[in-house]
Amino acid sequence: MGIEFTIESNIAKVGLNIPETKNALSPQALLDLHRIWEECQENNDVRAVVFYSALPDIFCSGMDLKTAIPVLTAAREPETEAEKWLISWGDAVGTAMLKYKELDRPVIAAIHGYCLTGGFEMAMGCELRVAADDALFQMREATLGIMPTGGSNVFLPMQVGATRAMEILLTGNNFPASTLYEWGFLNRVVPKEKLMDTAMELAERIANNGPMSVRTMVRLSNQIKGLSFKEAMDKEVEMGLPVFMSEEAREGVKAQREKRKPNF
Repeated sequence: MGIEFTIESNIAKVGLNIPETKNALSPQALLDLHRIWEECQENNDVRAVVFYSALPDIFCSGMDLKTAIPVLTAAREPETEAEKWLISWGDAVGTAMLKYKELDRPVIAAIHGYCLTGGFEMAMGCELRVAADDALFQMREATLGIMPTGGSNVFLPMQVGATRAMEILLTGNNFPASTLYEWGFLNRVVPKEKLMDTAMELAERIANNGPMSVRTMVRLSNQIKGLSFKEAMDKEVEMGLPVFMSEEAREGVKAQREKRKPNF
């Protein structure tokens, strides 16, 4: 129980499995996620990541109100290693929840059931998002008299547009997967029984592509946020030219010419 972590071929699978709290993000869960993202970054065999829930009816219930929130709000002193890390290591929550994404592998969220608050925000930090047709998304902070600070005020307007983001944030309503697919937040909506297969198919397709190319595009996507048009275009050339000149690129073109699968 806790965070599941396996690597199959070139794909890392990271799963929330905390039934007692419905996958709430406790200090320990956040520390474990932080360490897993670091391990994925250091392992050159990992080319894509699938992030999922092992529970049958929920993706994530958000931040743990009994453990993480009291420590983050200084309602009590940190006691465990994970609690001390939570308040001492820079923006620990932000890196663990992909708010500040240092991992340059694409993360594919496979979402089913309830995807609430912090869980919703983690999905926002993923490059691709696949949802089961039973998925429900909610940012409920406004109903509690608080506001989200895990990135949704920044990510959502970029991902679904300003007015739709405001509706999600200000109402605290449930939004079905069909609506968020229509709004452009989701890449796929599939029957629940096909969720992991669909996410893995996407991951496998990406993992078969040039790893230098994929990793550079993920880094570029994160680095150009907030830049001017000219700065973003310059950054694309700056980061893209070394990829064009790489041995990987030469192999890809040669394989295309020889009508074979490239050896990446």
